[in-house]
Amino acid sequence: MNQILTWLSGGDLRSDGMADEAAQFVLKNPQIIDDLMVGLSESDDVIRGRTADALEKIARQRPDLLIEHLHQMVDQVGIEQVPMVKMHLAMIFGHLVIYEDSVEQLISVLYDLLEDESVFTRSWAIASLCIIGRKYPRECQRILNRLSQLQGDPSVAIRSRTTKALEILTNPKKEFPKGWVKSEHLQDT
Repeated sequence: MNQILTWLSGGDLRSDGMADEAAQFVLKNPQIIDDLMVGLSESDDVIRGRTADALEKIARQRPDLLIEHLHQMVDQVGIEQVPMVKMHLAMIFGHLVIYEDSVEQLISVLYDLLEDESVFTRSWAIASLCIIGRKYPRECQRILNRLSQLQGDPSVAIRSRTTKALEILTNPKKEFPKGWVKSEHLQDT
């Protein structure tokens, strides 16, 4: 295990551990992003959860460090069992929308995450899809069609998030709720 993953080990998923510190360290030393990415493949749930948390914080400022790892993160969605990891991946995919060539892949994986058991994962998938729909108007109608299917969801939180997303996607003047857009590079979306 490399040094950065050692920082992310120990305890349980109720704590972020040193995810903030790991993210800041990678932002200052971008050449070690691969050392952090290894954490998504670790068998330890805590390391994977904190790795995803750190990666999400990095993606807010430096999405360029993660776009080359998009395939690995998409593959992780298919095998991951820890809700915290999938929630952070859903958030990361929203940060990566600036890469137009990846939009189709992002939409596809976010649609998959809409089926997740975790309300938090599904909520962030909705927010990320909403960001894509706003940034790429040509994608808006199909995202609207998919999100509209969630209006009858059993979860009050999902129904509420869906209502807000539909308002944002149908009214270009409607601002995103505070906290939905965490990326520095997407603040004008």
